[in-house]
Amino acid sequence: MKVISILKAIASGIIWGLGQLLNGQFIKALILFLVFSLFIGIELGTSHYNVETSAYDKLPGDDFGDTWVSGQFVTKYNDLVFRNEIQPYTDFENYVTEIGGYDNLTEMALIEFIARDLVKNNPASYKDINNPNVLIKAEDFENPEQNVEIDRSRTIYKDEDGIYYLERNKTLEDGTSTKEYVKVHFITNVVDESVILDSLEGLTVFRKTGEIYRLNGIPYLKVIDNDSNKYVNLYDFTIGTLPSTPTKVNVVGPLYLNNNNVYEYYQPGLIYLGEYLQYQPTQFTTAVRAALRDGIYANPANRRDSNDFTRFMLKVYLHMNPETKASFEDNYDYFFYDKAGIFIKGYWSVLTLGVAKKVEFSQYNSLESALVGGPTAAYSLSTYVTPLGSVPLKGHISTILMLQGLIAIILSLFFMIFMVWSIRDAYIVAEQKRLKKEVTKQGKYFKEVYENFFEYIILSPAMFVLAFISIMPITFGFIMAFTSISGPTSMIETFDWIGLKNFIALFDFSSGFGASFGQAFWRVLGWTFIWAILSTFTVFFGGFLQALILNSEKVVFRKLWRTIMILPWAIPALLSQMVFSVMFKDNGFVNTFLRDIGIYEILTNLGMLGKEGKYLEGFQRLIYLGKDNIQWFSNPFNPTFVRATLVVVNIWLGFPYFMALMTGIMTAIDKTLYEAADIDGATGIQKITKITMPLVLYSTAPILIMTFSGNFNNFGVIYFITQGGPNAGNFSRGFAGDTDILISWMYKLTVDESIYNMASVFSVLIFLFVGSISAWNLSRTKAFQED
Repeated sequence: MKVISILKAIASGIIWGLGQLLNGQFIKALILFLVFSLFIGIELGTSHYNVETSAYDKLPGDDFGDTWVSGQFVTKYNDLVFRNEIQPYTDFENYVTEIGGYDNLTEMALIEFIARDLVKNNPASYKDINNPNVLIKAEDFENPEQNVEIDRSRTIYKDEDGIYYLERNKTLEDGTSTKEYVKVHFITNVVDESVILDSLEGLTVFRKTGEIYRLNGIPYLKVIDNDSNKYVNLYDFTIGTLPSTPTKVNVVGPLYLNNNNVYEYYQPGLIYLGEYLQYQPTQFTTAVRAALRDGIYANPANRRDSNDFTRFMLKVYLHMNPETKASFEDNYDYFFYDKAGIFIKGYWSVLTLGVAKKVEFSQYNSLESALVGGPTAAYSLSTYVTPLGSVPLKGHISTILMLQGLIAIILSLFFMIFMVWSIRDAYIVAEQKRLKKEVTKQGKYFKEVYENFFEYIILSPAMFVLAFISIMPITFGFIMAFTSISGPTSMIETFDWIGLKNFIALFDFSSGFGASFGQAFWRVLGWTFIWAILSTFTVFFGGFLQALILNSEKVVFRKLWRTIMILPWAIPALLSQMVFSVMFKDNGFVNTFLRDIGIYEILTNLGMLGKEGKYLEGFQRLIYLGKDNIQWFSNPFNPTFVRATLVVVNIWLGFPYFMALMTGIMTAIDKTLYEAADIDGATGIQKITKITMPLVLYSTAPILIMTFSGNFNNFGVIYFITQGGPNAGNFSRGFAGDTDILISWMYKLTVDESIYNMASVFSVLIFLFVGSISAWNLSRTKAFQED
């Protein structure tokens, strides 16, 4: 039955060589199974399937250990209760019963209870600053929607009419930023957009110190008004001096005015005025500090470093915040990333680009008062440990995952050749046996494989190497165009697949992203084509003209002239470009010379010099050369002039090559063709157009096309002479200057601006444009067709 052949093929796809074994072909089965074993061995050898992993392994430091908890902590806790330093902690006793007794009290269990205890005993609350001993839980606070926040620590500005202004940044259309000053309420910081100033002229400093005082039951905010100390009544917002010395009030949280009372809001973990509001200690955290100090930190022989304590604090914080803990554990102990081998992880890497984002934990610092304790706290650890300011976790780095994934995929594809071979061979042999046809003996089979696929077998090592040193980098650069990779740190962070969004942005001129990069792309693309065409044909015909002249018998000392003409090609291009850049500067040699011989005076009389370019329009702007000097490479108001100058400079850099090439071609042209033309009465122009030009083009057409492709990517001339300018570096223009071509723009986007995704988009488009045009033109040349 044919189904048997299909089942054997399927079996050979699951375990390579199994179908051959069922067909009775043991040598084939052994060879294919050995390759399969190598494939599986690489996967298992690069994996951690049998290793227990945990997200907490990514944290700094080491655990204090379960032995410390079951021994020193329990002993210390009971000792403090026995000596009445703390009261028996009913919640803890109930928790121990819940987990099945002290034998099950591990470090992680202790951390879980500390988290519970701190959350329970540190609820978000309000307190009237005139009655600080009465706390109102946030959930019981009446009408919180009526809260008016009092901004008590900021510098603002005041005019002579008593109007206050807040400084803020304003982004201009060209991408730069400036300062502006908007009207604001001096206590609540509510902004009034109807009044905005451009400068500080006429304004004086009004600084809110953040210090709260109380006098006769009225709270005041201390301010400095034009170097004078004053106080703001927080009930009616009047400003003045006080008749007597007020009492300072200790306030650490934000203040709200509600129903004619001023309340301090306290939410542990909240960042206010640049600091974390602290969780307050409990009796249980006192016991924890005592056990840590006496059991670990007081004895230098057992002392742990700050990394270990930071790890402990961070684990407590994570257990206090279940959502953060769940996200951390899921993302930083991820099967495909932490356990899978090279092939499974590779395919997952390319599909997802990673799931764990870069994070930096610092919120655990809000536990310092509770777990470290101040200098005066009982069993304080402040003299022993200093927790780390933050704990950064790098997460999954998408660029590394993409590279590893591409390597794994390419390597697996080579193995897949054997899988396909195994499936196909198992099916064919099974069918031959079913139909009672002759089955090729295995020795003869391998001989035929060697003879029929000899070329591929010999080339396979080179193809294997080529796949990793050529195909893989090209693929990596290509697929970045379909991701969100952008920004200075994106190379070491996680980014996502976004499909064709980057390409669509080039056609979307409405959004900010599209308006900058979309419009800039079409402007740069148009100039790139113009530049490639002009720079190619000018050097081609420049070289052709020089070759014609030097091949004329009327020219004496032709070898000398050829030597002189070839010098620009012999000099390193970078050096020539730098020389031109210096010569044509605003105060360079060329401008100095033109000024000395009176050309500047003529240009000024013609209106081409001596005016402000921003006021010119139409034809006047087209002939504008600069204000004080001719701006050959930096004219922001007449980029056409700068582009034309570049094309002319490029002729000097490029024509010698074509001159040398065409001189050789013209020398090889059969002289009898010209003699026959003379007999027929042809003129010099006719001989050039009918004989010389066609034969030269026939020989140089492929080179001409390749020169066009090269000029399409002629980075050096553009970047080293004009740096892409004028008018370069603005976000509103996509960071593209008026002389930038695609390749120089790509360089800026990657090296200067780190916008890798758009640069990759342009590289893809350059490949499509240049590759398609070059292939089409080459296929139409006679030299190519007759090859």
